[in-house]
Amino acid sequence: MAANKVKLTIVGSDYSILAEDDPRYVQLLGKELDTKMAGIMKVNNRLSVTQAAVLAALDYADESKKATATADRLREQIKDYLDDASAAKSKADLARHDSERLKKEAETLKAENERLHKELEAVLKRLG
Repeated sequence: MAANKVKLTIVGSDYSILAEDDPRYVQLLGKELDTKMAGIMKVNNRLSVTQAAVLAALDYADESKKATATADRLREQIKDYLDDASAAKSKADLARHDSERLKKEAETLKAENERLHKELEAVLKRLG
């Protein structure tokens, strides 16, 4: 992918960035960083741009770690759900197999019952 030259202004300083990402995306990141750093400097006007950048970087690092941890937990939950779904599918397949077996057994017993019933009727006819 070709690098795009993107111009950013962050807390009054201009930067030219080469980025492979969409320029609009990079500009959005630059505006977000500018807003964050300006907010940090507004709260404590004694901070230098470098100090504000470090605080912003720490905040972004914290957000990134927390997002990664959340994503890891979600992946683990999804894995657990998939394992549960697989176990449930296996149980359902087994139950379906048992149901078919019992259905065939019931049909066999019904046929056997009809045969025995006819046999009994024949014996009763001979006796009576």
